[in-house]
Amino acid sequence: MKSYKSILAFSLIFTLLLGLMAGCSFTPEKKLKTKDFTLMYKAKTAAGYEVGNLKLRPVPLDEDQVRQQMRSIIYEEMNLFGKKKPVFSREETNRFARLITKGLNHSTPNKVVYFEIENSEGTTAGIVFVHNRRLNWKFTKIQGGVFSTRSFTGWGGTRWRLVPSSKQRFYFVEKPLGSVAQENWITVSISKNSARQPRAYQEPEPTRTKRKSRRVKPAPTRKQKPSRAASSDLEKKLQFLKGLYEKNLVDEEEYNRKRKELLDTYL
Repeated sequence: MKSYKSILAFSLIFTLLLGLMAGCSFTPEKKLKTKDFTLMYKAKTAAGYEVGNLKLRPVPLDEDQVRQQMRSIIYEEMNLFGKKKPVFSREETNRFARLITKGLNHSTPNKVVYFEIENSEGTTAGIVFVHNRRLNWKFTKIQGGVFSTRSFTGWGGTRWRLVPSSKQRFYFVEKPLGSVAQENWITVSISKNSARQPRAYQEPEPTRTKRKSRRVKPAPTRKQKPSRAASSDLEKKLQFLKGLYEKNLVDEEEYNRKRKELLDTYL
């Protein structure tokens, strides 16, 4: 009788311990949440079997590299009047690139970084993680539109897909009939020593400025009007530079600097 009671007591204690362990393992994830931005870690298995089967290996990332990738991610709505648009606005990139970078740098091999951005157009949500030295961006919503592989999403629905640039590519999943591109999932290579490159280009700037100033001083022809050919060439280069800026391929600081150099050269 005593042995039966001791076994029963042990079973009750063991069951209680299991319940406590299960409760701890399913506690809500800590997250950063503001009025228009949410950032949190999620288990990779919660992101689907494609992500759950990957061996994630986080690497230290530079904020400027994440910022450049956010600026370059483009999508298009799959309708008659669909246009290519940036997923993240310039303001969203400037505000949230640092937070996403910190989240990635503190991530673990079994976690992905989940983000959610609210604006007047709707919600943009997805996950970002590192796999095989490539940064992966997988979106479930863009500007309120939920991703769907169906050609028709119903009244009020929005079908969209990402538009990879030359340095980006879709993630492909193996299916029985072959590999299929995931049009809401792109990967971008992570360059090495990305933080050192801007400094290397800035070092010779004072030398170029001095040489230019020495050429400008004795040149009386700066007051003369440029020829028609020079004016046409200047206009083409300014239009080309403006197009790069509008497509978010150069930032505002670089755009203004290059524009000033062109005007100083031709006028």
